[in-house]
Amino acid sequence: AALIMVFVYVFILLELIHRTLVSIFGSMVALFFFFLMRGGETESIKMIMLHQEWSTLGLLFGMMVIVGELSHTGVFEWLAVRLLVSSRGSFNRLMVLLCLLTAVASAFLDNVTTMLLIAPVTIDMCGILQVDPRPYLISEIILSNIGGTATLIGDPPNIIIGSSFDEIGFLDFIINIMPCIFIIAIPVSLGLMLWVYRPYTSYKEMVELDAQKLKRTYPIYDEPRLLIAGTTTCFVIILFFLHPLHHKDTAWLALIAAFLTISFTNPHDVQDVFRNHVEWDTLLFFAGLFVLVEVCAAMGLLQAIGGALAGIIKAQEESKQLPIAITLILWVSAITSAFLDNIPYTATMIPVVKILADELPLTLSIEPLAWALSFGACLGGNGTLLGASANIVTAGIAANRGYNISFLNFFYPGMLTMIVTIAIANIYMLIVFVWV
Repeated sequence: AALIMVFVYVFILLELIHRTLVSIFGSMVALFFFFLMRGGETESIKMIMLHQEWSTLGLLFGMMVIVGELSHTGVFEWLAVRLLVSSRGSFNRLMVLLCLLTAVASAFLDNVTTMLLIAPVTIDMCGILQVDPRPYLISEIILSNIGGTATLIGDPPNIIIGSSFDEIGFLDFIINIMPCIFIIAIPVSLGLMLWVYRPYTSYKEMVELDAQKLKRTYPIYDEPRLLIAGTTTCFVIILFFLHPLHHKDTAWLALIAAFLTISFTNPHDVQDVFRNHVEWDTLLFFAGLFVLVEVCAAMGLLQAIGGALAGIIKAQEESKQLPIAITLILWVSAITSAFLDNIPYTATMIPVVKILADELPLTLSIEPLAWALSFGACLGGNGTLLGASANIVTAGIAANRGYNISFLNFFYPGMLTMIVTIAIANIYMLIVFVWV
């Protein structure tokens, strides 16, 4: 299973064929070896379909349709002009504004939805400035993953953690994780992004902008469509905010809103909506990746990681068990989530955390282990382009607009930020739960 994952990443890194084909062929190879391990018993199509994270795919599909309808109103260009005017001629200030907006929005929406909304604005804004949008998009992805760590609803691993432990709720995330994220991790990460991309943001001066001319050039040109699509978008966002109260799957909300939107805005040409608004290559990439990871988990890869962690922690002296447990879970979760989807990994680690807390009640409690898992799984998503759903979605949006974000484009700023933020989270957790 580990070798299959390595080969998949090598092919994605080399970019010999499109990453969608790599994920699909990788899942087929994994299924073939699983077939051999089971003595020739084939995996049913029904079971393969159950491997899919339908909530993620449904959310992506619905939001792609809604964002596609919004893109035909001029609202993204209108927002881009306002951001440009607010930057007052500074590329650095523009990057800070975009990243802060993304981080805060991702804390209260899921980060995939945030990037689906903000990425088109960023690309249109850079089109006006005639600069490459990729540094801004990569910075936004990284801050989106960091901001999403702060709350229960910001990132799928947090939702899994919150629903698996009765001791942990929405306010617990705000009390225990949000201070580290907003007071330390986000400012440090912003500084890193400005440092990494300083040659890009300082090699030339921003062209002098005529604010009034820009506002006249990029108006809202389809107000009825904006009223309909904007209203449904606002309702969906409000319902996302209220998720801790109604506990309804965000995919249902996005799908219902999407079909209601096109029923009013494009009722006679649904084919055009599905052809032009839905990024099928991104959805198929996710489908292949979900099958690949689930089959590797069934072959014992994730269980082996969790079992090894539990064995190391249990072998330590009582006084060292908590700090070692926090550090190990944090770093192993981050490294694993950088290369494997963090949703099945988090689901696999939940019983490991419960077993550790039950077997070592005097030294380990659920809360610090759960926070270590949350920090590691969410912040680890910045390690590679495949580490989190928001990364892949944004790369797909950029590719459809003519800008390729490769594995290597993302790797340096992403891995650097992951290492720094995990180190910050590690020190923070040791101070709060061990040393104080």
